[in-house]
Amino acid sequence: MQEEETNDSGILESATADFQYQKDERDTRIAQLQAELDQTKTSSCGVQRRMDNMRRRHQGESIYAYFSKPINGSSPNCLQPLTIWNVTLSFIKPDEHTPLTEGIELVYKNFQKILQKNNVKPFEAIGKQFDVHLHDALMEEVRDDVEPGTITNEIQKGYMMGDDVLRHAKVIVAKKAE
Repeated sequence: MQEEETNDSGILESATADFQYQKDERDTRIAQLQAELDQTKTSSCGVQRRMDNMRRRHQGESIYAYFSKPINGSSPNCLQPLTIWNVTLSFIKPDEHTPLTEGIELVYKNFQKILQKNNVKPFEAIGKQFDVHLHDALMEEVRDDVEPGTITNEIQKGYMMGDDVLRHAKVIVAKKAE
């Protein structure tokens, strides 16, 4: 009988050891699967964030490209009509109100509304210090009344969309007499 009890306790110990081994394996596997799940969640969130960023960046770049791309390969960008309208409007006398001049002014105002809607704004240059990131210097003029490097005249307005320069302002910059 003693032998049976020893045999039964050996079997019981063996079964307990097998059960413990299986439990440890199961716990290890659960921990591995949990780690994989966490990694997949993190990766999935990262992919989603990158997709959202890419979508936002592409949308911004497509608007930027629209305003800065060439029109029929001839003019520098979609802002060129502003220059033409500004020159045209400068020749219209203040008391001259014909259907043609009113039409030109209406088209000009509508185009400006489109630009404002897309956060495209002109920036001031006259009186500011010359900045190669914002301005193209076409000429220098000798001026003693202003500090050298100050913009004294603007030949063509510059435009920005947010923080991006769509078109550099074409300017005349003051310099010291030599």
